Amino acid sequence: MENENVHEPYANVEVGEDVPQVEPKKVKLETYRVEAVKNKEGKEIGKKLILCVRHPDITDRLLEISGARYTQGDKLKTTGLWWKEDNEGKIPFKSAFAHVLRHYGKRTLKGLIGLELATLTDEGGYLVVKGY
Repeated sequence: MENENVHEPYANVEVGEDVPQVEPKKVKLETYRVEAVKNKEGKEIGKKLILCVRHPDITDRLLEISGARYTQGDKLKTTGLWWKEDNEGKIPFKSAFAHVLRHYGKRTLKGLIGLELATLTDEGGYLVVKGY
């Protein structure tokens, strides 16, 4: 064995082109999915809501957004859209997604389908849904 640390097919993957960031604009929510998030050891640490939206500058595919900016007290907070349910099987009142739902005057995820949602960029330059 020449090199035990080489794991094909990853050894020859090159760096891709720099893709320009998409500007924050209103997007239309078309669909969504809830996806398990795993840690480095492969253990599920939670589930994340991924909003699949139509951005006016992207015509060939849907854009995926999994974060929100909202107010908590007198501060702005940006977090992932973690999918959680309380003891009654409802979305926790103080969660990021609950803030988004209240901002748009909806009670359920289904109520957001087809709506235009405002977006902002987070500290990393990624789009997040505005929830305030």
